[in-house]
Amino acid sequence: MRTTIDIEDDVLAATKELARLQNVSAGHIVSKLIREALVGRQQAPPSGRSVAGFRPFPARGTLVTNEQVNVLRDQEGV
Repeated sequence: MRTTIDIEDDVLAATKELARLQNVSAGHIVSKLIREALVGRQQAPPSGRSVAGFRPFPARGTLVTNEQVNVLRDQEGV
């Protein structure tokens, strides 16, 4: 099905990078990610690969919140 949605530039860039790495369309990636988000599961990219220029850390079973990141930024003066 075709539809039009607004996607922020950084998300679109990451989507296109994933599509390129997996040799599929950006629409396929968007559908897959939305489907995974709706059922509450995520898949980590293969080890050693970057996604949109970032190498994700392996999952450790805890959630890092924006508040925790902001506290660390304040402590470091960033």
